[in-house]
Amino acid sequence: MRDKFVDLEALNIRSAPVISASTRIGILHLGLRVEELGSASEEGWVKIRVIDDGSPLEGVVKSEIDGVATLRDPVSLAREVLVGEAIKEWLRFEKGQGMEHHDPFYKFVGEMWQSIKLDLDGKDRDTPWSAAAISFMVRNAGKQVPNYKQFKFAASHSKFMHDSILKRKNSDTDAPFWGFRLHEKRPQIGDIVGKWRETPKDFEDAASGNAFKSHSDIIVSVKPDHVLAIGGNVDQSVSITRYEKTAAGFLAPKNATFIHLVNQA
Repeated sequence: MRDKFVDLEALNIRSAPVISASTRIGILHLGLRVEELGSASEEGWVKIRVIDDGSPLEGVVKSEIDGVATLRDPVSLAREVLVGEAIKEWLRFEKGQGMEHHDPFYKFVGEMWQSIKLDLDGKDRDTPWSAAAISFMVRNAGKQVPNYKQFKFAASHSKFMHDSILKRKNSDTDAPFWGFRLHEKRPQIGDIVGKWRETPKDFEDAASGNAFKSHSDIIVSVKPDHVLAIGGNVDQSVSITRYEKTAAGFLAPKNATFIHLVNQA
């Protein structure tokens, strides 16, 4: 038996290796830990066991869909813990369907603000809460991985983008993230991808200043041609965004993407 993680937004688990409404016994979400039990009776399927909501469930899943693996191997504890916190918030916001100003979601946004000592919630809709969301996820990850406590918790993404570049420049090995240009490092789960908002910015701008409109998301899945990343205040919820990769496997400089915060925790 081997631990694996679901690596698609949704994956059908079936009672038998046959695609039919009658064989589907559940839908597994991205990031769910499962046990791989071995190959199924039909090629291209794998047996798994999952404990979801306390109820053990065994069945089979496709090993690949459209040529892409449905399950992934575990990575480092530090990365898995942060990804787990991002997934937790995505699920708490009903996979992007829970709106920031509706009950109970506005209270969840309030928890994020309170974690950086600001008395706001999801009904304060004129104030972007995306950086508070990232700060909240990283702070919660710090309960298990102490290095995350060194994060530059802030209400602005530009603050921790700038800080990550300084920490790299100073070779600060206690820093949880180092800032890189897109072409310098290939993305992995648990990294953070950043982009500018409204006014174009580049890596040099982030290196020299920490006060500009921006956004970032935590990478939770890496595929051959794209990554999936979770962030707050995305479509008024905690949602998944797809970021393209270049042919060489780096984050593509598209749709305002300009910085890659590599996880060092």
